[in-house]
Amino acid sequence: MQDEEKAKKKCFIGLCPNFRTRYKLSLKAEEEAKAVAELLEHGKFERLSYRAAPQGIVVAPVKGYEEFESRTLILNGIMEALKDDSVNVVGVHGMGGIGKTTLVKEIARKVKDKLFDSVVIATVTQAIDIEKIQNQIADFLGLKFEEQSMVGKAFRLRERLKKEERILVVLDDIWGKVDIEEVGIPLGDEHKGCKLLLTSRELNVLSNGMDAQKNFPIGFLNEKEAWDLFKKKAGDCDESCDLKPIAMEAAKKCAGLPIAIATVAGALRNKRLFEWKNALRELERPSSSNFTGIAVAYSAIELSFNYLESEEVKLTFLLCSVIGHNGLVEDLVRYTLGLGLFDGVHTLEEARNKVLTVVANLKASALLLDSYNDKRFDIHDVVWDAAIAIALKDYRMLVLRDHAPKEWSDKEKMKTWSVISLRCPQIIANLPMEMECSGLSFFHMAYNGAVKIPLNFFKQTEGLKALDLVGMQFPSLPESIIHLADLRMLCLKKCAVDDITILGELKSLQVLNLSQSGIKELPKEMAQLTQLRLLDLSWCRELKIIPPNVLSGLSKLEELYMSRSFVEWEKGGVVENERKNASLDELNNLPCLTTLYVHVLDVQMIPKHRFVETLDRFRIFVGNYGGYDCCHNYESPKALKLMLYTNIDLENGMKMLLIKTEDLCLEGLEGVKNVLVELNNGKDLPNLKRLHVRNGRHVQYIKTNKIGFSELCFMKLENLPQLVSFCSPDERCSTKPLLLFNKQTCHWVTNLRSLIIKGCGKLEHLLSPSLARSLVQLQCFEIEDCNCLRDIILAEEIEEERKDVICFPRLNSLHIVGLPNLIFFNSGNRNIEFPLLKVLKILRFPKLIEFINQNSNQSGKHALFSEKVAVPSLEDMSIWDLSNVKMIFYNDLAPGSFKNLRKISVEGCGSLKNLFPVSIAKDLQQLEHLRINYCGVEEIVSKGDGVEEQPVRFEFPQVSYLGVTGVEKLKCFYEGQHTIVWPMLKKLKTDGSALLKIVASEHLRLIQGNEQPVLLVEE
Repeated sequence: MQDEEKAKKKCFIGLCPNFRTRYKLSLKAEEEAKAVAELLEHGKFERLSYRAAPQGIVVAPVKGYEEFESRTLILNGIMEALKDDSVNVVGVHGMGGIGKTTLVKEIARKVKDKLFDSVVIATVTQAIDIEKIQNQIADFLGLKFEEQSMVGKAFRLRERLKKEERILVVLDDIWGKVDIEEVGIPLGDEHKGCKLLLTSRELNVLSNGMDAQKNFPIGFLNEKEAWDLFKKKAGDCDESCDLKPIAMEAAKKCAGLPIAIATVAGALRNKRLFEWKNALRELERPSSSNFTGIAVAYSAIELSFNYLESEEVKLTFLLCSVIGHNGLVEDLVRYTLGLGLFDGVHTLEEARNKVLTVVANLKASALLLDSYNDKRFDIHDVVWDAAIAIALKDYRMLVLRDHAPKEWSDKEKMKTWSVISLRCPQIIANLPMEMECSGLSFFHMAYNGAVKIPLNFFKQTEGLKALDLVGMQFPSLPESIIHLADLRMLCLKKCAVDDITILGELKSLQVLNLSQSGIKELPKEMAQLTQLRLLDLSWCRELKIIPPNVLSGLSKLEELYMSRSFVEWEKGGVVENERKNASLDELNNLPCLTTLYVHVLDVQMIPKHRFVETLDRFRIFVGNYGGYDCCHNYESPKALKLMLYTNIDLENGMKMLLIKTEDLCLEGLEGVKNVLVELNNGKDLPNLKRLHVRNGRHVQYIKTNKIGFSELCFMKLENLPQLVSFCSPDERCSTKPLLLFNKQTCHWVTNLRSLIIKGCGKLEHLLSPSLARSLVQLQCFEIEDCNCLRDIILAEEIEEERKDVICFPRLNSLHIVGLPNLIFFNSGNRNIEFPLLKVLKILRFPKLIEFINQNSNQSGKHALFSEKVAVPSLEDMSIWDLSNVKMIFYNDLAPGSFKNLRKISVEGCGSLKNLFPVSIAKDLQQLEHLRINYCGVEEIVSKGDGVEEQPVRFEFPQVSYLGVTGVEKLKCFYEGQHTIVWPMLKKLKTDGSALLKIVASEHLRLIQGNEQPVLLVEE
């Protein structure tokens, strides 16, 4: 056991396995030793390689990131720690506003696809909420939790993270110990490919609480760095002789704190001289006594706040302090609507546009930040602290996160509060019998667990306009809620509440959010909410009963959200007393309805009448299937998914929706041969941007030439075994052979950005050369499991003007997988260019010989990539199971043809004799990951014809991983005299078969100078 542990430790720190220890632990090694002895006697190998002194990593400038020297040194150190296989938890610490979050986000961007396959980020904050952390990580992974408990979510998350071979989890803004096991993050022996990157203000939290093995402090910017950043944010403040000294003094007042610099400079951009002087005076004032951060940060943020254009913008920003990190813009919309914050806003859509505009302006002022998607905003923790202090001091807003200050127990002050936000468990567990807050307009309380709200708690809050209760468990709402006659917004999100009958008394209610709650039935009294404009029932999975005429009674309803919720719709036209549930026909009585998210089991439930005329936003799913979003994640506000396995007859309402739809997913289509002809009578879909057709076993065609797709940018055709062409034969030209697309009928393809074709077994040819040249916007191209496909780009068309080059100018990712009859990507002898291609995967092609048909008669001269293929930006290349390919790279390629490659993976290529010619191998200065598995390779680098007999030096300065397994025929790295330099090599994976023999023979050769073999067998 001791030897085994020693072998494990030696594996990475020593850059290679301890072969002597492995010899003792394996009988196979004993057999190999005999082979080694024979090779020592008869071997004719030249020197394999030498190890050079380690060199530092050079990080190229990145757009949007300020590469100050003080930050670059730290960034490089963190990158090195993340590469270290003995380290799985890395910490970054420094005061608030110093730039920790910015730095780790930049690191996350750099390591994605290079060190890690996936990166996820979660913000923790002072009030550690395990479930919130779980949800943030799940959002990054595209994971939807079915489980309700934290334990169930942790198990599901752990299993999902284990599927990622290399994943970095960033936990930002940690204030105390976070139980990683409770979150569901596998570390150490459970998942060696998972690492943690943490940020905190306190070193002790990282080293003691989180057991970080390496910690990096971040300090202030030096004076030059601070001035450079200030100038960039403030504009031309150094061009005026009068302004420059004031600007420099203002920059000094920010004390090298990036958050202060950004807020002050942003607020003063394009301001006049007297405004600069006034700002400098304000920066010299002492900070609020209620603010626990440093004075300069508060002064800077308060200054930026004071320069906001209007009181409504200021109040919107202060509401962000209630929401906190990674808040939903939609929550902000609902808050402002409930509070009546914006004058002149008459509809929910107008309110949403107003909030989006304000949020954009707050980001421009550096008071808000981008979050991990465009539906959310973020706020820096220092700005959040300052916002809470300003809200308390000037706006009578009390935001309590994790402690109970004296203000809470001061009854006189309580009467003056306009806003109260409670996240403090200490307070929530001991709520007063009555809350004496006659001036209160907004009350927010969030707590995961059972809460006892006293019956008279809201009795003296008659002026309340917005009430937000999140994550609580109580059998019924307190009776005192009946006193809230002016309540306009009520949120009971994630609340386990049984009886909500009392809601019918809240006649002023305009926004009601019951999403993710445990309600089973809507009370019939809800029909009295005639002022209601928004009803959110999303993810109410236990909701089974909506009495007839409840929905139709909500005459002013503008938005109805019911995704993953009620599906027990009944057929319209039935006598009322014979129905126990709602009908979609009731929506015809809602003239203001503009937004509808709903799931309907049967297409026949959709009304014949034109209730859809007023819809501007909709996500409607029709069909009986558990995986609601099985086609794709909706990116458009007008999305329609139809699962039609039994009936494709659509009434007028659905046909009108089709014409409005931007995002269309069709599944099943039982008996349908020509999809859009039979579905929509061949009418145009002028607004369609995304089309996904899947699992149609009879589908032969998608459309006729009469159906236009002028806006289409995404197309996915999946599991259509009978599909032969996109357009039906009576509308296509008579060109043979039959193509999936041809230019005469598919001119709209010029807008395509993503084209994905999977499981279309009858397709033989995809594109003509002329149409391939039309794909000028294409960024993602995937073709998979099309068994009959012979050509992706066909040879010369009869009437086509001859052109020598086909270019895909914007293609970023190309995946071609499982095409057993494909011989060439381009069967014509044309040059093909991919100037921006970064990711290339060519997998499972038993007949593929060349990317382009060279028409070469010279035996053995075929190469997958010849001089006719240009991929200058390629970074990630996977070549698997190409049994006919003998060469990947042509010997005489121009220098620099593949210079940007970072990751190469070659597997299952039995005829392959070598991996690179010398010219390509010498260009791989960016290569980080090299993997060769189960190939017929005899040498990794080929010598080629006409190469002079002189020593060759190969340098791989960035390679950190080398994997060589199942390569039984391997004789050498390079048959000529050579040295290899790879100073960053951290991990070597090998089964020891052929490579062990080479290493063993190399050890007995003379070592010249101070160099050592990079792979050394210890005696």
